[in-house]
Amino acid sequence: EEQWTKSYLILEDLVEETGNACHDMTCEEAVEEERSTEMPPLNTERSERIDAVRHAQNELVAEKDKLEDLESAFEKLEQVTRETAETCDNEEIGSEYLEAVRDLVKSMKNCPGLTGAVFEIPAFRKTADVGVSLLTEADETTDAKLQQACKDAADPGDEDTVRAAKQSELDQRMVSGLPETNTGTMSILGLCPTCAGDTHAAASSGHKRKCFRAGGVINATEVSADCLGSSVLAVCVVDRSLAEHEAAKTTTAAP
Repeated sequence: EEQWTKSYLILEDLVEETGNACHDMTCEEAVEEERSTEMPPLNTERSERIDAVRHAQNELVAEKDKLEDLESAFEKLEQVTRETAETCDNEEIGSEYLEAVRDLVKSMKNCPGLTGAVFEIPAFRKTADVGVSLLTEADETTDAKLQQACKDAADPGDEDTVRAAKQSELDQRMVSGLPETNTGTMSILGLCPTCAGDTHAAASSGHKRKCFRAGGVINATEVSADCLGSSVLAVCVVDRSLAEHEAAKTTTAAP
């Protein structure tokens, strides 16, 4: 009997303790307090990530539009090349370039998300006078002066987008509207890195600069490699998308 009583009391205590634990809200309240503290920052972070995804989606759409512009421009170029194939002496070379462009378009289609693809064409604006010292200045200093000269000479609306043309763009005539010859009275300089001319130990940069002499043709064949002048010209350009480039051509062609 005593054992039964003792056991009963123990069980009763256990039942009471269990009942109290079942109705105790301390744990739930602690969890709710923790949730209330930690959820707002998480909600903010979630919103920021959603905005970032939406922004990335918009950029992807824009890049796809650029790829479509490139494909359209390529189709036009291919059509013109076919039409002039019979009279073009450089048909074989032209075909090689077309094949290279075709491969580029195909490669761009395989790019995950098309991120980082930028299709722009430099458009000629003007030339700007620049005072330099090619013998004593580093290439970076000269390039900075070329850039600043174009900024200072910018037309209204071009202040934020105008820049100096690169030497490679001038050599390969990659600038739309670039004059065939240097009509100025000073040599034209382009930006590095392909700016180095002949080796010259006395020059700060260790070399002379490439340039296009006054009255000379602007292309890779006619470029000079022994320039050390103190007064030169920068070729100022703005970068246009393919759509802007096509629109500008249409405007120019209109009567």
